[in-house]
Amino acid sequence: MSRILTFATTNIPASTIRQLQEESTIPEYAFNLFCFIHTPDQEEVQVKGTPPAEDIVTGFEGQSEAQIRQYFHQFLAQRGTMGKITRVWFAVLDARSAAQSTIVLHHSMKKSLWDEIHAEVPETPIPGQHEICDDGNIWWKWRVAFRYAWAAWNSISSCDFEVLELYSRPEYLGSDGVVDAETCDKIVNGIAKDPKGLV
Repeated sequence: MSRILTFATTNIPASTIRQLQEESTIPEYAFNLFCFIHTPDQEEVQVKGTPPAEDIVTGFEGQSEAQIRQYFHQFLAQRGTMGKITRVWFAVLDARSAAQSTIVLHHSMKKSLWDEIHAEVPETPIPGQHEICDDGNIWWKWRVAFRYAWAAWNSISSCDFEVLELYSRPEYLGSDGVVDAETCDKIVNGIAKDPKGLV
């Protein structure tokens, strides 16, 4: 079972960690997805079972997305995946997470792979909130409610590219920056129809 390396850019209370762990595993077949890194010099993270819900006194206070990406690459280069950590996802708990009960999921794809997939229509726009970075990757991000974090990860990881596009549509991005993952999840599971007929 995969794990997502999870950073905090502000101190996070244990109650928020517990809520994330409880709500993200509500879906059937869901499992604990998140393992937590507290400081840049942390040697290892717990990848087996469910980490204890404890206060995070972070060493990444106020770090930018670019800096977190750098720490992510650095951790993998120095310590590897520990058998479970995915190389194409990380997550961030930030100053809005406790109040909104949200987490920011970051996902990457090689830009060269994108170009290969869309070789016949090279002008195809890259959807959603994304950045093309110096590491040769496209990095997307989605702020989602805790209760849909596992479902969003699972759907985007397991399904066709159309699902990534679904979660990236501007009409499902709220004014508060939170993706309407409930609607996206209903479409993916066939409970609601995709207005565009793509999923």
